[in-house]
Amino acid sequence: MILTQSQIQGSTDINTLSDIVTDCHRFVTEFFEVISQSAPHIYHSALQLAPQSSIIWKLYSQQMYSPRARVVTGVPASWDSCTASVGVTERYTKVVWSPCSQFIATSLGSMIQILDSNTLEKISIFKPPSSLSNATPRFPTFSPDGCLLACCYLK
Repeated sequence: MILTQSQIQGSTDINTLSDIVTDCHRFVTEFFEVISQSAPHIYHSALQLAPQSSIIWKLYSQQMYSPRARVVTGVPASWDSCTASVGVTERYTKVVWSPCSQFIATSLGSMIQILDSNTLEKISIFKPPSSLSNATPRFPTFSPDGCLLACCYLK
C-alpha cells in the first residue's frame, strides 16, 4: 500500500506519521497469513475485517472490491492485542517479552533463543560457557530499553 500526500491530508506532523505507521504495522501483523497467501485479500477480506476506527480502514475502505462479501457482524471496534502462534517441538521453560515488544527470549535446555516478536523467527541463540552446559537458565530478563538480556543459571 502506498499512502499519497493527499491521503495523509497534507500533514507532516511526526505524531500523525507515527500513528499511520503503527496502524499499518498492526494491519499487516493481524492479516499477515491471508495477505502472504494472496495479496488481493488486502482488499477482499483484510480491509473488511479491520476496525472501522483504524487509520488504514479510513484511508482505503472505499477501495474494497468484493461486492459479494460484506461483514454483517463481528468487526472489532479497535485493534485487539497482537497475537501470533507457532508450532514447536521443543519444550520452552521460560518465555519473556522485551519491553519494546520487538523480541521474545525463550529458554530451551541450557540455551537462550531470541525470536522476532512479529515473525517468531529465531534471531539469535546464546549458549552458556561450557562450565554451565548442564545448568538450567532461570529468569531471563531484558533491560528497560530491550537492548540487553541477562540470565542466571542454576546448576
